[in-house]
Amino acid sequence: MSGKLIGNKYIILTGVNSLLEANEHDVAFVCHYKYIADAVKSKAGVILVSTNIDCEKLINKNIIKVKRADYAYNIILNLISKHMLSENIGVDKYAHIAPNVKIGHNVYIGKNVVIENKTVIGNNVKIFPNVYIGYDVKIGNNCIIYPNVVIRYSTTIGKRVIIQPGAVIGGDGFGFLRINNKWCKVYHIGKVDIGDDVEIGANTTIDRATVGVTKIGSGTKIDNLVQVAHNVQIGKNCVIVAQVGIAGSTKVGNNVQIGGQSGIIGHIQIGNNVMVASQSGITKNIKDDKQVGGNPMTSINSSLKIKVLMKKLPKIYKDLKTLKKFLKISN
Repeated sequence: MSGKLIGNKYIILTGVNSLLEANEHDVAFVCHYKYIADAVKSKAGVILVSTNIDCEKLINKNIIKVKRADYAYNIILNLISKHMLSENIGVDKYAHIAPNVKIGHNVYIGKNVVIENKTVIGNNVKIFPNVYIGYDVKIGNNCIIYPNVVIRYSTTIGKRVIIQPGAVIGGDGFGFLRINNKWCKVYHIGKVDIGDDVEIGANTTIDRATVGVTKIGSGTKIDNLVQVAHNVQIGKNCVIVAQVGIAGSTKVGNNVQIGGQSGIIGHIQIGNNVMVASQSGITKNIKDDKQVGGNPMTSINSSLKIKVLMKKLPKIYKDLKTLKKFLKISN
């Protein structure tokens, strides 16, 4: 991405920050008119400004006009992140690596990492301290696995996957049979398959299949504290926000967006390009391109109307009692 500099081209920049917290050596950005006032007050050395924004009020600032300031800013953040990660190199002497593990080039393995037999680690992978990787796991190139992640046996992880701290991949699903008034465990011997460019948030859990596979499609981003149950199939380029729970054997299409704290029952199908509002209860199949919300689930427009109406229920009830009294209608 190219840009046009207006102002001092000799300024020294050493960091990035928000508009109001930046100093004279920081880069900040503006991509919306509502932040112009903050930009005027900002002490940032350089401000990235989207081309669709009028810079008249920033006449005394050093600015770089770019097509999308937020995207340009993210490129800088990415460069800084890669530089910080580049300091983690080599295999720590306190890591425990089984004899039959295959490790690619330029791999970092931190202290107290445990890697079991038949596991394959790709090139440029970074595995931070206290990670457990089980038997017969395959991890593609350029993955980042942060501290205290657990990846159990027979899990396949694609390229450029990021797994945030505390995530558990491949734990047993919640499966029990009621026999003679006792709950008997259903053993899970299936697999987990995670595609390329997936991100999995902190303390998220993705259960292994009973048999077969639990699958996360390439490009999907999963927030913190999400529960993906056994045999769930999630398509490509989905976004799943914090505290979502998806019950077993549900199939989610491509490009689906699921808002935070939504619950989805098992054994249903959610189509492609579906949007689910936050705190929704999904109890039946959803066709492609639908926007839904609420509990019970309905269209997003109906859901919003219901929420507005609920606030008016006390007055409606009071008016109804008054009307019944006036009309002398008994309960």
